[in-house]
Amino acid sequence: MNSLSRPDSRNLSEYLPVLRRRWPIVVVVTLICLLGTVAYVIASPKAYKGFATVYVNPTGSVNSNQLAQSRTGSSSVNLDTEAAIVTSGVVATMAGQTLHSSLTPDALASAVSVSVPANSQNMIITCVASTSTGAAACANAFARAYLKHRSDAGRLVLEQQITPLRSQITSLQQTAAALTTTVRSLPANSSQRETAQAQLTTIQRQLTRLNGRVSTLEGEVGQTINSGELLTEAHPEPAPSAPEKSLIVPSGFAVGVVLGLIAAFWWDGRDKKIRTVGDVQRFFGLPVLLDLPQKSLSKQVSLASPRSRTGRAYTELAHGVAAALGEGSHVVLVAGASPGPAASVVAANLAATLARTHSEAVLVCAALRDSVAPELFGLAEGRGLAEVLAGQATVGEVASGPASAPGLWVIPPGADTSLAEYNLQHDTAKALTAQLRRDARFVVIEVQSAEDGPDTLALAEFADAALLTVETQRTRRQDADGVLRQLRQMRTQLLGVAVLPPVRDGVTVRPPRPAQPQVASMSGGPR
Repeated sequence: MNSLSRPDSRNLSEYLPVLRRRWPIVVVVTLICLLGTVAYVIASPKAYKGFATVYVNPTGSVNSNQLAQSRTGSSSVNLDTEAAIVTSGVVATMAGQTLHSSLTPDALASAVSVSVPANSQNMIITCVASTSTGAAACANAFARAYLKHRSDAGRLVLEQQITPLRSQITSLQQTAAALTTTVRSLPANSSQRETAQAQLTTIQRQLTRLNGRVSTLEGEVGQTINSGELLTEAHPEPAPSAPEKSLIVPSGFAVGVVLGLIAAFWWDGRDKKIRTVGDVQRFFGLPVLLDLPQKSLSKQVSLASPRSRTGRAYTELAHGVAAALGEGSHVVLVAGASPGPAASVVAANLAATLARTHSEAVLVCAALRDSVAPELFGLAEGRGLAEVLAGQATVGEVASGPASAPGLWVIPPGADTSLAEYNLQHDTAKALTAQLRRDARFVVIEVQSAEDGPDTLALAEFADAALLTVETQRTRRQDADGVLRQLRQMRTQLLGVAVLPPVRDGVTVRPPRPAQPQVASMSGGPR
């Protein structure tokens, strides 16, 4: 079995027909997903974002014990550390007091994020809240709390450095005052006065250095107060940032399409009907000898004109069957995979074409309930196969040769088809097919499906080959499998499959133009 016959193998050309059949499933699933996303966008809580931009001014006191460099490229401010300070508990507590919020500092900080643009000293503080005004107020509160915290921290560091220096200055000033008094009280040429004067000079130098250091630190206090500024205040945004309509709705549509395609192919895989010629090749691995287009059968069925497109297809079928069987007389079984007149239509056209292109042929209408062959050839109802099997008539008495198909003899189902249910015996069927094989080169037997008894498929035991008839959109795979299984059990050669559009029950038959039928005789037809 080739790859085309594997049930899990599909050609690319077969996907489009599946979509044509199952497009409502794709549309419905897509609409459900799309409506679901729209409902989610409408019903879900709205989230707004507030953005405040802060410029961080480098100060030696604040950054003295930080890294010299950071990923932002600044040599004096590590903005990674500053970003962490923005969401710290201390800043969150200060911001909560400004907002008069009952939330804990951790809850407030969880709604805040900080981003640092590359190669800049700016921080963008983003706060998410359920209202636009709340988000803007939150971002501004955290920005101002951070700046105040940074300023207070810098001032505290400087004051901690200035306080001991001032204490030293006070102590040195007291010592210098005492030494000055001592120098003034001692004689001018006294050695003690020279020693005291040297000590006073040293202390004055220390005081000068300490006063200079204090002046520098006091200058940094003023700079620390201006350790940063709020460049851009947050303003209420007109539209919520979440849920994002531009992202969620297209995503819902895309997911719906994907799920719809999956559902369509899954549902189509559950459908056991044979839809296309590709299904026949994939399921059964048999050659397709006849493939009639959808418009070849309308509300009426009739014999195909030899010059029509359908007639040429039947001519190719007849040549293929004759070539496969070879020389001699042969019995060909045309079996329908589903109830209905499809097998009868194919068998009638095949028999008429064989009679026209090769030699005499006999059509046996063994599809007792569904045969439309007599009507296709314009034959009147009367005795037929059922009476022959019951021994109430001979083949010569029931066979008719329609004028529309010279060289063809038709054995109709019979007037009382119930007779065949009790008289279709092995020996009778064997004798009948042997007799017909002697009378004509080709014997075409149409039989009904396995589920539409009586089981005339038993005639396959005496046939040289069989042709399976499958109706697209109607024949189920298990029905065709059942017919093929019976034919293989009887060791009947399977020529291939005839695929045609569905022939509905109650279809009307268009007979040929009225003409005088041939009369069967000992010398001119089946005996």
